[in-house]
Amino acid sequence: MTNEGLKLPSYSMLDLEGYLQPAGTPAQQIAMKNLAWTMLETYRTPDGGLGSRLSNEWLGEQKWCVQIIPHYQIMYEDSPWLLPLCLILQEMRVFDIIGTCVSPPAEDKSTVWRLKIDREQIGTFFNNYRMGFHLLYCQARRFAIHGNDGDYAVYAGSEKFVRAALPPIAVGSVATAKVIAGIEEEHGPGCMDGILEHYAPFMLD
Repeated sequence: MTNEGLKLPSYSMLDLEGYLQPAGTPAQQIAMKNLAWTMLETYRTPDGGLGSRLSNEWLGEQKWCVQIIPHYQIMYEDSPWLLPLCLILQEMRVFDIIGTCVSPPAEDKSTVWRLKIDREQIGTFFNNYRMGFHLLYCQARRFAIHGNDGDYAVYAGSEKFVRAALPPIAVGSVATAKVIAGIEEEHGPGCMDGILEHYAPFMLD
């Protein structure tokens, strides 16, 4: 997997206010932020900090599946990995896409954005929030994509959604092993053990 030939969005965090639309009034954004946290839990990262991840309780209740992918594949405005996501969201008639930071503490007041089903907007969101924990979801909570500090992202939803939202080469245990190997090469062996154990009951073969 390589990012060769992909172009970074020209937008920075300073520009997002004029490019992405806030998801309503401050009160409405707080409500949407709280909605995101109904799908999440905090955990202790390998370096001792606090992070967020999709909760086992939520995944189990919804009978969702998950797939871990390399984060860099979805943070470019022309990323081919975002095309199947846009197509399945359109098929599902999900039009209220929301994106926000979900780095603990839960009372974080960062902006909650409303995105179009558009590769450029989605890629720009993931690029600008890559250094931290962030979530793409919808008000009906029919899917979620959780980004972890620029290393990896977790697609979550029905098995149909997860398989349709990603290229076939990105789905399954072989694809997961490649992602883990790349992260461990950078951060050290075993750094993903806790995350793998956490998501194991829901991962696609």
